[in-house]
Amino acid sequence: MQGAAIPFVAFSLTGSAGAIGVTGFFQYLPFMVMGLVGGSLADRFPRRTLLISTQAAQAACATALFVMVYTGVVTTAWLAGLAFVSGLAAGLNTPVWQSFVAELVSRDLLLNAVTLNSAQFNAARALGPLLTGIIVSGIGVSWAFALNAASFAIVIVVLLGLRVSSDGVRRNVSGGAVAGIRSAGRYVLASPPIRACCMAIAAVAGLGSPLFSYLVVYGEKVLQVSGLRLGILFGAAGIGSVIFTPALLSIAPRIPRSRLLSGAMVLYGISVVATGLAPTYFTVVLALLCFGGAYLAIASTINTSIQLVVRDDLRGTVIAIYLMCLTGALPIGIFLWGKLSDIYGIQPVTIAAGTLLLMVTVLFILTGRFHVMADADAARDAAAA
Repeated sequence: MQGAAIPFVAFSLTGSAGAIGVTGFFQYLPFMVMGLVGGSLADRFPRRTLLISTQAAQAACATALFVMVYTGVVTTAWLAGLAFVSGLAAGLNTPVWQSFVAELVSRDLLLNAVTLNSAQFNAARALGPLLTGIIVSGIGVSWAFALNAASFAIVIVVLLGLRVSSDGVRRNVSGGAVAGIRSAGRYVLASPPIRACCMAIAAVAGLGSPLFSYLVVYGEKVLQVSGLRLGILFGAAGIGSVIFTPALLSIAPRIPRSRLLSGAMVLYGISVVATGLAPTYFTVVLALLCFGGAYLAIASTINTSIQLVVRDDLRGTVIAIYLMCLTGALPIGIFLWGKLSDIYGIQPVTIAAGTLLLMVTVLFILTGRFHVMADADAARDAAAA
């Protein structure tokens, strides 16, 4: 919800796509540093306790945004600043959350657990922007931040009531945090499957994912829609991921992850290009449904691939490195999309970015970047036998 509300407020204040790029840059930049810190903490301390703390911090930021937008004192600088602080907490939260999933289920259920975790995240992406559109057209955008703050409070209550057994989880307690990060970095560099995953998610995040931040520009300037119809546009990507979830749960165990990832990245790139070329509101919604479904397949496949091969004592920090590749590429992509869109327009930038993503994906396939994932599958199956 906040991910849709912040670009809306930024665009409302300035009328510039560049302002969305600036706020998006500050919102996601903290992930690059705090993600590593969060991953290191996840390998050393109880993850549920960490999650409660990060959720509380994000609730405080959402409350501050509500007050400032409601009272009309918000400026672009304040918006970027609060987005930055919220990004600090979210940067800590994300690797801890991803690592926490492995504590809740057995190894043989990890693929389904990761997929369902991605699905619930994308369900929130579907409902959040949709609710934002309804709220904006009804009672004002400030209440979207208020509802977002309440959602964090609900998560805290659920975490407090959750029974977790961490007896079988190895903790990395030797050395300091910096030593743990260095150890995880060496581990990633020495692991071809994890390297391939990091490269893939960086390409996806930098070239394709910025589209979501600019849907408000696309909706208002190209399609000339607002309110509920704009909310549906935001929600289409999330709805697509929810629709694709049953199919992914069914086919994922039967298809090599290397093929699943390469096919999903091709569909993702095509969806971005199709959004830029789509002539009507309906065709844009269809393209965004595929966009969301493809992203679910990419995120679930990459996350599962890493979770299955990583050592338990380095799980949090390795996931943080992977997320750093995602959240490092994303703000750069958002910033460049904004600058280029102010010059050339949102449609040419969307088409060019999607085309470049398709070219990178083909390059990955031809150079065998994804084949190492199949090799890791075979080695793991042989070890299990």
